[in-house]
Amino acid sequence: MSITYGALGGLVVEIVVFYGRIATWQAARHRALSRNRRRDKLPRFDKYVDPPSDALAALTRVCLGAGAGWLFAPQLTGALATVAVGASAPALLRQFGSARVLQAVIAGGTPEAVAPAEPSTPAGEVLES
Repeated sequence: MSITYGALGGLVVEIVVFYGRIATWQAARHRALSRNRRRDKLPRFDKYVDPPSDALAALTRVCLGAGAGWLFAPQLTGALATVAVGASAPALLRQFGSARVLQAVIAGGTPEAVAPAEPSTPAGEVLES
């Protein structure tokens, strides 16, 4: 069930993105109508929506949501939490992908091979060598 709710979260985000495109197209049409009464100068729908790429992006987002729902299922309690994880799946996976330890492990190294961060010092203090 967590896979379904995660996919639903991805779908919700994609619907919001699609609505944003439709709203932008609508606003452009209203601007064009207020400036010019000729209907042949109205912005075309295909300038704002590209069905093949938008469908592929939607499918990818739904799959990422389903995967995140499955991956985080043991930590989630409730459908709403699973939908939220599915909706945030691209951001979650981007965050994991940018982790230095994870990058080292994927590259075949060990987490210990990642250099530690520079020690921070309070303003005005000098580190002794």
